[in-house]
Amino acid sequence: MMSNLPIVDDIVTGRPSEVVGTLVRKLSAYTRRDRTRKFKIGITNDPASAFSRRYARKYDEMIVLYRTRSIDSVSKLESHLVEHNWEVADNSIGGGGGRIGDPPYYLYVVRRF
Repeated sequence: MMSNLPIVDDIVTGRPSEVVGTLVRKLSAYTRRDRTRKFKIGITNDPASAFSRRYARKYDEMIVLYRTRSIDSVSKLESHLVEHNWEVADNSIGGGGGRIGDPPYYLYVVRRF
Protein backbone atom coordinates (compact mmCIF):
# COMPACT_ATOMS: atom_id res chain seq x y z
CA MET A 1 0.00 0.00 0.00
CA MET A 2 2.69 2.52 0.97
CA SER A 3 5.19 2.83 -1.98
CA ASN A 4 8.63 4.38 -1.43
CA LEU A 5 7.30 7.57 0.17
CA PRO A 6 8.03 8.34 3.85
CA ILE A 7 4.84 6.65 5.03
CA VAL A 8 4.76 4.51 8.15
CA ASP A 9 2.11 1.80 8.49
CA ASP A 10 1.07 1.62 12.17
CA ILE A 11 -2.54 0.65 11.52
CA VAL A 12 -5.12 -0.51 14.02
CA THR A 13 -8.66 -1.51 13.15
CA GLY A 14 -11.85 -1.83 15.17
CA ARG A 15 -14.78 0.15 16.45
CA PRO A 16 -13.99 3.72 17.48
CA SER A 17 -14.94 3.08 21.12
CA GLU A 18 -12.52 0.12 21.23
CA VAL A 19 -9.50 1.84 19.62
CA VAL A 20 -9.74 5.51 20.60
CA GLY A 21 -7.46 5.10 23.62
CA THR A 22 -4.85 3.28 21.56
CA LEU A 23 -4.98 5.96 18.87
CA VAL A 24 -4.62 8.79 21.39
CA ARG A 25 -1.52 7.09 22.84
CA LYS A 26 0.00 6.35 19.41
CA LEU A 27 -0.59 9.90 18.21
CA SER A 28 0.88 11.34 21.39
CA ALA A 29 3.99 9.20 21.01
CA TYR A 30 4.53 10.30 17.41
CA THR A 31 3.88 13.99 18.08
CA ARG A 32 5.88 14.60 21.25
CA ARG A 33 7.45 18.05 21.21
CA ASP A 34 10.99 16.67 21.32
CA ARG A 35 10.30 14.66 18.13
CA THR A 36 7.91 16.79 16.11
CA ARG A 37 7.82 20.50 15.27
CA LYS A 38 4.35 20.44 13.72
CA PHE A 39 1.70 17.93 12.69
CA LYS A 40 -1.71 17.60 11.08
CA ILE A 41 -4.38 14.90 11.44
CA GLY A 42 -6.54 13.79 8.51
CA ILE A 43 -8.40 11.07 6.63
CA THR A 44 -8.05 9.74 3.09
CA ASN A 45 -8.72 6.67 1.01
CA ASP A 46 -5.24 6.85 -0.61
CA PRO A 47 -2.39 7.66 1.79
CA ALA A 48 0.38 7.70 -0.84
CA SER A 49 -1.51 10.09 -3.10
CA ALA A 50 -2.54 12.33 -0.20
CA PHE A 51 1.04 12.60 1.01
CA SER A 52 2.59 13.25 -2.38
CA ARG A 53 -0.08 15.74 -3.54
CA ARG A 54 -0.82 17.65 -0.34
CA TYR A 55 1.91 17.20 2.23
CA ALA A 56 5.34 16.26 0.81
CA ARG A 57 6.54 19.88 0.71
CA LYS A 58 5.48 20.84 4.24
CA TYR A 59 5.86 17.61 6.21
CA ASP A 60 8.55 14.94 6.48
CA GLU A 61 6.47 11.84 7.18
CA MET A 62 2.97 10.37 7.23
CA ILE A 63 1.95 7.78 9.81
CA VAL A 64 -1.19 5.82 8.95
CA LEU A 65 -2.90 4.96 12.23
CA TYR A 66 -6.33 3.50 11.45
CA ARG A 67 -8.22 1.73 8.64
CA THR A 68 -11.95 1.10 8.23
CA ARG A 69 -14.67 0.73 5.64
CA SER A 70 -16.90 3.11 7.62
CA ILE A 71 -16.72 6.84 6.86
CA ASP A 72 -18.60 7.46 10.13
CA SER A 73 -16.01 5.58 12.18
CA VAL A 74 -12.99 7.30 10.65
CA SER A 75 -14.69 10.70 10.87
CA LYS A 76 -15.54 10.24 14.57
CA LEU A 77 -11.96 9.29 15.37
CA GLU A 78 -10.52 12.16 13.33
CA SER A 79 -12.78 14.66 15.13
CA HIS A 80 -11.84 13.24 18.51
CA LEU A 81 -8.09 13.34 17.82
CA VAL A 82 -8.22 16.86 16.36
CA GLU A 83 -10.21 18.09 19.37
CA HIS A 84 -7.82 16.34 21.75
CA ASN A 85 -4.85 18.07 20.05
CA TRP A 86 -6.52 21.34 19.03
CA GLU A 87 -3.98 23.66 20.64
CA VAL A 88 -0.94 21.99 19.05
CA ALA A 89 -2.11 20.50 15.73
CA ASP A 90 -2.01 22.36 12.39
CA ASN A 91 -5.66 21.49 11.72
CA SER A 92 -7.71 24.60 11.01
CA ILE A 93 -11.07 22.81 11.33
CA GLY A 94 -12.24 19.88 13.40
CA GLY A 95 -12.16 17.41 10.51
CA GLY A 96 -14.15 16.54 7.43
CA GLY A 97 -12.42 18.70 4.85
CA GLY A 98 -14.21 17.28 1.81
CA ARG A 99 -15.16 14.23 -0.24
CA ILE A 100 -12.83 11.34 0.40
CA GLY A 101 -13.89 8.69 -2.13
CA ASP A 102 -14.56 5.00 -1.73
CA PRO A 103 -13.41 2.78 1.18
CA PRO A 104 -11.21 1.74 2.80
CA TYR A 105 -10.58 4.95 4.72
CA TYR A 106 -7.42 5.77 6.61
CA LEU A 107 -6.75 8.09 9.55
CA TYR A 108 -3.26 9.56 9.47
CA VAL A 109 -0.96 12.15 10.95
CA VAL A 110 1.64 14.01 8.94
CA ARG A 111 4.53 15.52 10.86
CA ARG A 112 7.54 17.75 10.46
CA PHE A 113 10.64 16.79 12.42
